[in-house]
Amino acid sequence: MHGSLCAIVFGQMISTAEFKKQIGQSLGQQLRDLGFKGSGFDYLMDTEDFLFAIGIQGNRYGGQCCVELGIQPKNLNTDGSRFLDFKKMKYVDCEFRTRLSPRGQGDFWWTYDDDENKNRKLADDIVQTIRDFAIPVIKKIKDNPDFLEEIEPEDLDNLYNGKFNKLNGLNLMTTEIRMAWALTKALEKKNFLKAKMFAQYGLSKIEYPSSFFGIEYFEEIVNKNNSA
Repeated sequence: MHGSLCAIVFGQMISTAEFKKQIGQSLGQQLRDLGFKGSGFDYLMDTEDFLFAIGIQGNRYGGQCCVELGIQPKNLNTDGSRFLDFKKMKYVDCEFRTRLSPRGQGDFWWTYDDDENKNRKLADDIVQTIRDFAIPVIKKIKDNPDFLEEIEPEDLDNLYNGKFNKLNGLNLMTTEIRMAWALTKALEKKNFLKAKMFAQYGLSKIEYPSSFFGIEYFEEIVNKNNSA
């Protein structure tokens, strides 16, 4: 049950703007305590090799929100059409994105309440979910900057079935082909042999005719001398 229908059934018609106003100060302070910078519904953690973003996305009908974790390797400075400004990144700009379920229950939506105190409790619940599911992944990557090199092509078959163990089972909001492109780009200069494996994987998943923008890039990497 989503959007306006959910709001009508439960009598909750609070807008996302009002919800943000009610929880903004508490949410921001708690996320800053975890090492993020930002305000409102957008927060960023900057490290030497990766950017991590937390974003709260309101349902366009009001009444509900979801929480996203974004991960951006800094050696991937393009989204395929433009160069990225890391200083202005938000979760929607990150190459790797996943939604966090309320306490891991599988439903990605939190429902607002007309009661401000209950909404503040909901904000605490959101932060606890970030602690439980996002922070361990962030720590895992920060402790191992070579994290991307540990991903294998066969891992890409499990991006959204809860079995992508490289990210503690979080489902990524992408496709196998897009993920293969991102990993090829990110690893091209650091680990060419692994980048070539992902390029080959990406090509193997393409069904022709295809409008995917990275086909020529995949072919270039596959045909490139390994010592280049």
